[in-house]
Amino acid sequence: MGTLAFCQLCGQRIAEKSQLFRHPDWLEDTVLRICPACARDAPRCDLCGLPISPGSPVKMCVTCLKKQPVCLGCGRAVSDANLFFDGAGPYCQRCCQDRQPCDSCRAPLTDERWQLSDGRLICSFCCTGAIFSPQEAVDLFAEVQSRLARELGIRLNIPTGVFLADQEQMRQVLRQQPIQPKRQALDNRVQGAPDVLGVYLRRGMKRGIYILTGLPRKLFIQTAAHEYAHAWQGENCPTLESELIQEGFAEWVAYRTLGIFGYTGGLAQMRDRHDIYGEGLRWALDREDRKGASAVISACRGEAAISQNETPEARIAR
Repeated sequence: MGTLAFCQLCGQRIAEKSQLFRHPDWLEDTVLRICPACARDAPRCDLCGLPISPGSPVKMCVTCLKKQPVCLGCGRAVSDANLFFDGAGPYCQRCCQDRQPCDSCRAPLTDERWQLSDGRLICSFCCTGAIFSPQEAVDLFAEVQSRLARELGIRLNIPTGVFLADQEQMRQVLRQQPIQPKRQALDNRVQGAPDVLGVYLRRGMKRGIYILTGLPRKLFIQTAAHEYAHAWQGENCPTLESELIQEGFAEWVAYRTLGIFGYTGGLAQMRDRHDIYGEGLRWALDREDRKGASAVISACRGEAAISQNETPEARIAR
């Protein structure tokens, strides 16, 4: 009696003739033995065409999966440009176009998502390590302050607390913000994001930094540093009129803070923004490259003379 054969996909006994398949990268005597039903009905690997299990979470065989990046959204091979969001990816172009984006990092959402109490939807990567606890926010903000004081010499003289706020609470905070005609968008850290992530508010002698709850740690640090820079400006250069220097300096502080914390993955995205934040940041980085970090701080204070062709406004005009 011959040896019984079982399908390597469905596990059922093969009553008829086995169907044999090979991957180009396998050794010569290695084959996939499956039943005629699986050979006819099983899904195929997107790259090599090898039959794969119907329950496979991705549309690729194990061999191709080791060589080819797979979209985290749909599980298919990424054959076009790999798209990453805040270090997570890759994602294919179709998922980026068709799937709803995460309200924090803007990556395409999958079935593994979380809805926050204010209705925001965030992906699994943003949910992991997100800041929800007021004490977590206070502790991390204190670390940001400490590192800015040590690395850049930026300190606040007036106590400024940090507070978490959901979307509706943030809207209430913004209604208390003095009208600033030049500043049409208040400190959105993610280009295209629908909501403000943080704001520095001063009311009389009281000062506070409000940050949207549920931000991932990296985004919290970036937002906290940006708003901390605005608080520093309020103490040290309250008459500064250039909005591009205001936002460029704050974005430069956030940029440098991410580097201090070791978050280098999103720095290029900050530099490449085509708005007031990106333009101001590029001005600050250029000035730092030529004259050092102290020159950026001095320019914000108004202590150093800035020639006309050095201003961010002049850069835009050119």
